[in-house]
Amino acid sequence: MIRFKIPAAIAAIAAFTASATPGLAQTVPLGANLERFAYPASLRWYDGSSQGQAVRMAYLDLAPTARANGTTVVLLHGKNFCAATWDETARGLAGAGYRVIAPDQVGFCKSSKPKGYQYSFNAMAELTRALLDRAGAGKVILVGHSTGGILATRFALLHPERVSRLVLVNPLGLNDTLAQGVPYTDLGALRTEEAKTDAASIKAYQLRNYYHGECARPMIAGWRCWRGNMPVPTAMSCAMRRRGCPT
Repeated sequence: MIRFKIPAAIAAIAAFTASATPGLAQTVPLGANLERFAYPASLRWYDGSSQGQAVRMAYLDLAPTARANGTTVVLLHGKNFCAATWDETARGLAGAGYRVIAPDQVGFCKSSKPKGYQYSFNAMAELTRALLDRAGAGKVILVGHSTGGILATRFALLHPERVSRLVLVNPLGLNDTLAQGVPYTDLGALRTEEAKTDAASIKAYQLRNYYHGECARPMIAGWRCWRGNMPVPTAMSCAMRRRGCPT
């Protein structure tokens, strides 16, 4: 039996910063693949195939900014997030000597969205493995947040030889919601509810579920400081200074 231990520094950084970096209020469409949304660091691309279709995955690949320790950390985002969500976490880990890779999963954000694709955790785990192979990453520390926690767990089960440690940040999938009394909802009903959302309701959902306290809300309010290609961290710091929060 393989047992995964959580490095304290990584767990602390991930737990503290695994919150969303939301998009600019949409006055112009950002594009199906977020073509008009600037990520906080340069993107790399993995081109491959899955289920008989060509797929393209965007990912961040940050080199250590301190003395390299030879370890790669892979950050897997949740359902309501993108690779850019991990910006502060990635920079913190790079500053501690880690190489950091954060992919946009297929179907999410800047990655391709194949028509009729079966978005199973196995499929996403295999694409992630192929991306890491192409990036030259060997055994990694795997961090998964929310739905990314399910994906990280599946990856570790499929490829235990590739994972030195598994870190789960507020993961889904560790409890049986049906047993806890949450009724099953038909996929068609879920799609109908999703179709009713708009920018205002999504923002309200994000504020209600992911942001707490006056010094967390600037992660959304920071977009008021957005001008042109101002980096996301600069926009966040701008709003936080307005509220007298530490930056």
